[in-house]
Amino acid sequence: MVKKTVKKVVLLGESAVGKTSLIKRFVHDEFADDYISTIGTKVSKKVIDMNVEGQEIQVNLMIWDMLGREGYMSTQARQIVGAQGVIIVGDITRPETMANLEKYWIPLILRTIGTVKLPFIFLGNKVDLADDDSLMNTLDIMSELEERYNHGMKQYIPEHLNTWFLTSAKTGEKVEESFESMANLLFYFDRAEDPFYTRIQDVIIKGLADIGERKTTIEVLDQIMFEFSEAYGNMQTAGKIIREEVARAGIDHNNPKKEGVLALVDYLIDALVEEQMDGEMLKEVKDRWLEAIENIQD
Repeated sequence: MVKKTVKKVVLLGESAVGKTSLIKRFVHDEFADDYISTIGTKVSKKVIDMNVEGQEIQVNLMIWDMLGREGYMSTQARQIVGAQGVIIVGDITRPETMANLEKYWIPLILRTIGTVKLPFIFLGNKVDLADDDSLMNTLDIMSELEERYNHGMKQYIPEHLNTWFLTSAKTGEKVEESFESMANLLFYFDRAEDPFYTRIQDVIIKGLADIGERKTTIEVLDQIMFEFSEAYGNMQTAGKIIREEVARAGIDHNNPKKEGVLALVDYLIDALVEEQMDGEMLKEVKDRWLEAIENIQD
């Protein structure tokens, strides 16, 4: 008996990176050279037949092609709610759109959905137009994004698939595989562990702040996470922000480095600035964190 399921997937990225063209290629197997900026959100449906551990499954992907311009965060956030998977697209020939995958789109997703337990597929589109330098830059970005946000998912999905691709909506290169990968991630993602998520919850919920003198990088990191959650006030939201910024700082939970923790301090201070924290208190918090990092002995 075939099991049928419906999944909401949002497709994000700046205007003109090729989101609508990717959907046309995947859903209708067609490509148009003319560019029409998507106004609002368009929803397309594609059925994928899968066999997951002997179970025949028919996945109805409801693909939301989102408005790609920055500055529409409220509108975008409302339409992202309920998403079960995210495909984020950059244009390889426009490096700023690749940088914005992590600068704008990932923070928008994490703060809207409120969890890191969400499958991501990262796409560098227009590979048919890219030069060697752009390709090398994109490969570096993709490998970093995979390490920070996909938490070892490769071991659970078929070998011919991945959590990032270099695509071409014009030629169809890797387009089918991109959406097939998302369909697989939707079923396997719960098996992936995010060890830092558990650590953050332990620190800010159980209150592991009073641990005596802090000498190691891990101890200082725990101090910073706890004190940020205290200063922020809303423990649940603070946890989401910490997880987002820990990933952006590239911190390895097993072996955090001083430079990563220093980057995290800047990101968390920015979050407190947005909450309009008192300037003197903000300076006191930042100075305390920097002093703790300076005194690390490992």
